[in-house]
Amino acid sequence: MQYKLILLDVDGTLYSHTTKSIPESTIKALKMVQEKGIKIGIASGRSKIVTAFTGILDILDFDFFVTTNGNLVIDKFDNVIYSNPMNQKGIDMVLDLVDKYELNATFMTLDDFYIYRDIDKRAHLGFDPLSIPLPYKKEYKRENIYQINLFCEDEFIPYFEETKEYLQYSRLAHYGYDIYTKDHSKATGIEKLCEYLKISKDECIAFGD
Repeated sequence: MQYKLILLDVDGTLYSHTTKSIPESTIKALKMVQEKGIKIGIASGRSKIVTAFTGILDILDFDFFVTTNGNLVIDKFDNVIYSNPMNQKGIDMVLDLVDKYELNATFMTLDDFYIYRDIDKRAHLGFDPLSIPLPYKKEYKRENIYQINLFCEDEFIPYFEETKEYLQYSRLAHYGYDIYTKDHSKATGIEKLCEYLKISKDECIAFGD
């Protein structure tokens, strides 16, 4: 059976944080498979905007994006294929704790990426190793949020235990956490994309570190 869709993680898979680039061999291989009519896409914890900071979207013409750990799936034109925003009660609980303990958080939406509190060293610690610049500060207006990045020391995480009724946490590289909808993952988003394309999971292959 020939694959019809190839999906790749960004950090440590497509993009090397050591060389700050994509290997030329990878670029050549992906262009070759596209010439054969195989679709290529991203499957990442990053949003499309945050993926763009690596420069890889200027090099390769990806067809699809499974973003924010599977909670938002879009095509190259930003048309939404699958949308699963975070639970509002869970977001409110997280923000209450962020305010209470003077922590820091960033938000990923369909078309925006911003920081919730004043920029401080916590966000730098999480984003610098991933070559992600700090976004601008913006007031949260209860729009659809697909992922929150929480920047705090591990000692604060027990305070967030009650939010896990709605949300799940995964480590963000060296410091901080991705927070997104409970019981969802990149695999969820990939399944939704396969359904949209009317292909079986056997016709899709995903690479990641």
